[in-house]
Amino acid sequence: MSETENVYSVTSPADQVRAEYGRIPDSERKIEAVLGSPDYTIVSVTMDTGLSQQEERPIYDRAVDVKQWANFPAGVTVTVTGSAAFSAQMSSVIQQSTSQLLGLAVGLMIVALFFLFRGVRLRLLPIVAVFIGVIYTFGAIGYAGIPNSTLTSAVFPILIGLGIDYSVQFHERYEEELERFPPRTALPIALGGVGPPVLIAMLAAALGFAATWVSTSSPATIWFAQTSILGVMLTYAAGILVLLSLLTIYVRWRYDGKLESKSDTDDEASTEDRLASVGTVGQLLGRSSRVFASHPKTVLVLALVLAGAGFQVSSSLDTMTDTNDFIPQDLPAYVDLQQFQSVTGGGSSASYSMLVTGTDLRDPEVLHWMLRFGDIASGTPLIQSVDSPATLVKQHNGGEIPQTEAGVERVLADVPDDTREQYYNDGRAHITILTVQNMDTAEVLSFLDNAESAIDHSNPPPGVHAEVTGTAAIATPSIVSQIDSRNVTTGLGVLFVLGLLLLYYRDIVKAVAPLVPMMFVLGWQNIYMYELGISVSPLGASLGAMTVGIGAEYTIIVMERYYEEKAREGVSKLDAVQIASARVGKAISVSGMTTVFGFSALILSPFPILSGFGFLTVGVIFLTLLASLATLPPTLVFLDGLAERVHDYRAARSQPT
Repeated sequence: MSETENVYSVTSPADQVRAEYGRIPDSERKIEAVLGSPDYTIVSVTMDTGLSQQEERPIYDRAVDVKQWANFPAGVTVTVTGSAAFSAQMSSVIQQSTSQLLGLAVGLMIVALFFLFRGVRLRLLPIVAVFIGVIYTFGAIGYAGIPNSTLTSAVFPILIGLGIDYSVQFHERYEEELERFPPRTALPIALGGVGPPVLIAMLAAALGFAATWVSTSSPATIWFAQTSILGVMLTYAAGILVLLSLLTIYVRWRYDGKLESKSDTDDEASTEDRLASVGTVGQLLGRSSRVFASHPKTVLVLALVLAGAGFQVSSSLDTMTDTNDFIPQDLPAYVDLQQFQSVTGGGSSASYSMLVTGTDLRDPEVLHWMLRFGDIASGTPLIQSVDSPATLVKQHNGGEIPQTEAGVERVLADVPDDTREQYYNDGRAHITILTVQNMDTAEVLSFLDNAESAIDHSNPPPGVHAEVTGTAAIATPSIVSQIDSRNVTTGLGVLFVLGLLLLYYRDIVKAVAPLVPMMFVLGWQNIYMYELGISVSPLGASLGAMTVGIGAEYTIIVMERYYEEKAREGVSKLDAVQIASARVGKAISVSGMTTVFGFSALILSPFPILSGFGFLTVGVIFLTLLASLATLPPTLVFLDGLAERVHDYRAARSQPT
């Protein structure tokens, strides 16, 4: 192993015995005199500092191979464990999980489309378009250098659900226009009608993910948001470039010469005529929406009361902040690490690294500061001891710190290179803080506060900066901060989407109306989580912004169709609501249910954080669909009526008396 690239050193009990006798003696008694008779022993492979996971992986693979080649005696069990082993197995599980989730999501999509998306040509074609969009996304994150992490693997079932939305909307509207026109005419009419609202919906979803991106410092969550943004854009593009192209080719081939434009008397058709061909489901959705829209104040007050109750219980939700809870508890590498800590006494202490930067880090004044820091830190809860370069110098100088920097240099020159480099490396100094083992989230945060306070109270010399570093020290505060700031993330998502709608519509009613149902859902989802005992995870903390972005698609499409129908002569607000819900309600229901099927794949993920997110998103998509069909119609009627009254009032005021 010592000849392996990026391996700094290898130490084992054999080195202790060889150091004592100059060789490995044949006498077991002599060996026991040095080592005793332990039930276990450790061979430590020390890697070069600053290696990435990709650089550590070959070392782990080499260790596994060498373990087999070394042919340990019978009865000896050798386990390769440590951070490299853990990251290698995690990478393998993530890749396997991503493939399984993709396959499961596609399978569920096929079932959903086969049974729900009836009465159209090539009803499974949206799956083809979405799958190609996912392939585009894989390529895009590769070119962008975004790594595949635990959270990133959750994106692809989400993309399948969202991409199905876009493709189903294109497909349904194209089929509707093909009832009246040949493909050459139907395609631009369909795309011109549904393309812009779906584009705005896609951009709204992207902005929801962007809110998560800008409001977090967690790399994994940022990668999740970046992948999601690329994914929704590329699946939208695939819906146009792939689905509409293939469907047009099929229709032209299958019906070549048989489709001719019909007399377009649709504008003069009555409400009953326009509802005649929507089917049973469409009729039911249309009538339900009309009933809701007929009692706007009752429906909206009830929805608002439920949302208010949801916001009240949000502070009572449990949180998932321990990173150990994110991973499969039966992962072999994780089990090995737990056993390793158990048998080696790992339950007594854990170590955290503190990085010291600045100039003249070997100056006696800096070393004295390190001693002061150690004394102060060791007197605080959770910190057991501190090992610093000052400790090393005192150990090799009779318990004293030399008075000059030259004296410190002379002492360090006598220290073995491998030992010295543990304290001084790359122009920086390293301090190790030993704490109690297995601290929970609150204790980790308390420890970090204690360490920061000890740094401040020890008064570092000018130009010297110290901070606790490492994944263990950074991950927990980052996760807690992300969960605590979930309302900020949601608020950013609302503002981003509102800004987009204002920019596009330049109409306050059309900008606000699609967001009103989403505000209800933000409250309702807390009740759903509270009743089912779903904890708020770092991924779930971003769901509020995602809900606004994703749900805006349903509301925007219904609203666009409402105003399209209302513009026809003789159509009242209630008629427009009924026709819009009947015409696009089926497509929204199909896309919503297929989205639920896509997100359902996450429930079966081996990662608890993804499984919980799957349960959460399935419920939220149901609530979003319900809000779109039940609360948007009365919202449109109420706000549209209010806008008309304001317009009439202004017109009356402008008239000369």
